[in-house]
Amino acid sequence: MRALGMIETKGLVGAILAADVASKTANVEILNKHFISAGIVTLEITGDIGAVNVAIEAAVAATEKLNVFMSSNVIARPSDSIENLISDNFKKNHLKITKKIEKPIEKEIKTDEVKIEPKEIKTKETIVEKKIIKNKK
Repeated sequence: MRALGMIETKGLVGAILAADVASKTANVEILNKHFISAGIVTLEITGDIGAVNVAIEAAVAATEKLNVFMSSNVIARPSDSIENLISDNFKKNHLKITKKIEKPIEKEIKTDEVKIEPKEIKTKETIVEKKIIKNKK
C-alpha cells in the first residue's frame, strides 16, 4: 500500500470539501469514507507520500476555514495488514467474478390453501464464484 492520509471532519460537507481540495491539489486517490458517530466523517486518501502530505495539508486548511476540522494524520508506509482494517471497499475492489454457473432448480409450490393443481416450476439460480486477489500497486 502506498502512503495513507486520513482527515476527520464534523459533518459530510467538510468531508466532501476535504476530498475535493485533496484530489485537486495533488495526485491522490480517495480511498474511503467512514461515518463515525455524532456526525464525524473520516476520509482516507492514498498516493505517494509527498502527494498525500500536500493533499492532507490543503484539506486541513480548507476545513479549518469552515471550522469543521477535527484531526488528520499521514502514515508514510502502512503495513499490508492495515489495508484489511481500514477499507470497506477492499472486498468490492479485490473480489472479482471468475465464473458464473447456471443450473436449473426444480421447486414445487404448495397449493393446499388456494385449491389449484400443483405445478412444477423451474427456475435458474446463478452461482457466483468470487476470488480474492492482491492489489499490486
